[in-house]
Amino acid sequence: MYTYVEMNRVNFSIVFGVNIVLLLFVGSAFTNPTKTEELNIEDFENYNNEINVEDEEADAKNRNAVNSPLQRWPSNILLYRISTDYNKDEVDNVHAALQVFNESTCLVFKQYDPRIHGNSKHIYYKKSPNMCGTKVGFNPLSPMGPHDIVLNPYCLSERGVIQHETLHVLGLYHEQSRPDRNKYVQIEYSNIPQQYWSQFIAYPEMYTTTYNVKYDYESLMHYSQFAFAKDSTKPSMRARNGTMVIERKMGQIVGPSEGDLTKIRLMYKCN
Repeated sequence: MYTYVEMNRVNFSIVFGVNIVLLLFVGSAFTNPTKTEELNIEDFENYNNEINVEDEEADAKNRNAVNSPLQRWPSNILLYRISTDYNKDEVDNVHAALQVFNESTCLVFKQYDPRIHGNSKHIYYKKSPNMCGTKVGFNPLSPMGPHDIVLNPYCLSERGVIQHETLHVLGLYHEQSRPDRNKYVQIEYSNIPQQYWSQFIAYPEMYTTTYNVKYDYESLMHYSQFAFAKDSTKPSMRARNGTMVIERKMGQIVGPSEGDLTKIRLMYKCN
């Protein structure tokens, strides 16, 4: 079991003027999805493990992109380390997943070497038998050592899932919780268990930003239209086209969309 104990968010806000995302990993078992239809990101991120839904910080992960520069990584060169528990295919998947950012943004993911880099801040891809998750954005109160991304073998089998968690670390939240989302989606709360309502909160611009990037139904950070649905034959989210509500596919696990990459380029001031 992994338990992250952090300072109170209010104290962070007083000192730094930012909202630091706090997550609590709890020890409930996580089983791999068994449904045969197309999988989506909510089938991999185990929210009851990653976030204590009763905790006052549980909703913080759902904003769209960090608004404070203190939560962005201070360098465009990001060091990363892969657990020795990973097998060769899993290691190759992490390397290949990160190559997309090297090729499509100004970020450079470079392997961490303790002999060279000492205790420098780095992203640490750890292995877990049951959990998949991470904390969002850079923590200015912990400028040294590892920032953990915890992945189980099932999550490690999908490069898109590895990229999704990496985008969280870089500072992206879930697309359907951006401040303007009510113009683009209608949340069907009656078809969502109340314990997951916090995953669908839209946040005001004082806490997050869209970087003026168009709403992206195809974002790697978007839930599917059936996310957490009580009745899996009915959508938990419907797309809006003006005043009309329409049925359409949302979300995917193939890889970052152009909208996802555009936000990273803007966030990290890529030319």
